[in-house]
Amino acid sequence: MNWWQKISGLIMVLSLWLGAIAPALAANVKSTENTSVHLYSDGKNELIAAAHIKDGWHIYWRNAGEIGKPTVISASDGDVQVINQSTPKVQQVYEILNEYLYTEIAYFDIYVPQLKGGRLTFSFTECNDICKPEQLTFNLSELMPSSPEEWQTVKAAAEATFPQKIKLTSPLDVNRVRFELPDKEIVQFIPAQKDVLDADSLQIRHKRQKFDIEWQTLDAQKLSQALLITPERAYFADIVYTDMPQNVLWYILLLAFLGGVILNAMPCVFPILSLKIFALLKSARRRGRWQRAGAYVLGVWCSFILLTLLLVYFKKQGEAIGWGFQLQSPWFVGIMALMFLLLFFFMAEWLRFPNFAAQYIHKAAKTNAFATGFFAVLIASPCTGPFMGAAVGYAFMQSNAQIFAVFTALALGYALPYALIELYPQTLRKIMPRPGRWMQKLKYALSVPILLTSLWLFWVFGAQIHAGFRQNDANTSASPWRAYDAAQIQQLAQNGENIFIDFTADWCLTCQFNEKFLLKTDKFEHWAQQNNVHLFKADMTEDNDVYDAALAAYGRDGIPVYVYHHAGAYQILPIFFNIDNLNVTAPAQSE
Repeated sequence: MNWWQKISGLIMVLSLWLGAIAPALAANVKSTENTSVHLYSDGKNELIAAAHIKDGWHIYWRNAGEIGKPTVISASDGDVQVINQSTPKVQQVYEILNEYLYTEIAYFDIYVPQLKGGRLTFSFTECNDICKPEQLTFNLSELMPSSPEEWQTVKAAAEATFPQKIKLTSPLDVNRVRFELPDKEIVQFIPAQKDVLDADSLQIRHKRQKFDIEWQTLDAQKLSQALLITPERAYFADIVYTDMPQNVLWYILLLAFLGGVILNAMPCVFPILSLKIFALLKSARRRGRWQRAGAYVLGVWCSFILLTLLLVYFKKQGEAIGWGFQLQSPWFVGIMALMFLLLFFFMAEWLRFPNFAAQYIHKAAKTNAFATGFFAVLIASPCTGPFMGAAVGYAFMQSNAQIFAVFTALALGYALPYALIELYPQTLRKIMPRPGRWMQKLKYALSVPILLTSLWLFWVFGAQIHAGFRQNDANTSASPWRAYDAAQIQQLAQNGENIFIDFTADWCLTCQFNEKFLLKTDKFEHWAQQNNVHLFKADMTEDNDVYDAALAAYGRDGIPVYVYHHAGAYQILPIFFNIDNLNVTAPAQSE
């Protein structure tokens, strides 16, 4: 074979290879004359869109400003959410008109529930001296998934341009937010909605790192989101309106304290509380009870503060996570499940410690009240009891100092019942029979909830490892429940429909308790059917940025959370609510 035949063969192979991959590459890239959009896929539910814009041209942000048209991303089935997008440039035209735009490159982080079908459309306006409306449509079923290296590179480049997400709270009667930021100055406060903010009314005051922003809106509208741009970075704020006054820290601390006390009675904490009460009944110790009670309280406080530090850190990195986030990790769930299973074996006396180990553990149990309090919090953190949800949600809209104050109150409330029993055990013994064989039977009885907790954690572990392991009610055609869909919920709410949203997870035992004894009852199903209530479920068993962001928009960080939309407004229901107390108006049925 001569050199010409070798070259011809190589050219033919390259031609065939290019001919095979060209259609696939074209599916990920669409272009107009001046803008090219490249879609990168993680192969699951997340897309990164990189819009490359020709020199001298620009496209617009979600709020274009006083001129221009916004960039809109839509799906053929209406089910798409833009999680984040690049911070725009602020440009003044004739020194009187503001426009918020992108030049050179812009990134969009997009969540699509299904990448197997449907179309994704980018609608935008290209402007230079002239403006041209354009559309680019992608067939999602033809997208090529990005390699892990390419995905990580693009995602890192995109995140470097994204604003950091925060939450701010405003009173219902006054449009005002007060907060702290590490930056010393706010240069721009940009509404995410067009024609809502009265620009002349905007007042920004700051002293050191404390900010006070007040504004008026047009036509009695409410500003739900805004962009804050500082010299150092940009922040994208969800604004939550509350009927509580701004200066209610003492009220929130009381709610947190009461929430901590009630947390001891929640289903997921019961096994831990049972063990602690059993140990106190068996023990006749009097000396050192103040030290043990203090050590237990300190252990609880340190555990709460450690989890709070992690939450604050991750939120500063732009992560949308909430209270109980550690149970979204299969590793953590698996380890906890094994620990509870071993504990059950020892309580049921199916396993025994060697003599030397038993003596060491018995000795350590007398002095290690700190460790008891510290680890008691880990399994309790996925629960959100009455009062606690509002306190935690409010805390994460405030400064770091207020966050730690709220969680300190929560820790003290959680530690109080056991500390009181430790300090005054005679009160407990007065209502209990004298020590005897019944204590052995009590230990066996208390081992049952330990076993049930272990089985529950193993079930959660299996559901996290194998997505199809559990039967998801929201995905079955026979179920009235639908998976959470922000666009659909917004449309239904605008039409005045009745909507019920359940924020739940397999690892939240309170959620599972309510589902069995409230949400899956004939009474609830009859109520929903009779009043034409649309049922949506946000399953947070696995980490999901969209559901986390939706939960944060309602001012909550822990679950369960139940939201009821009625007559164009919504309310967050108590954890244990009464269906009979819900006002409903059934929309007229179409014939």
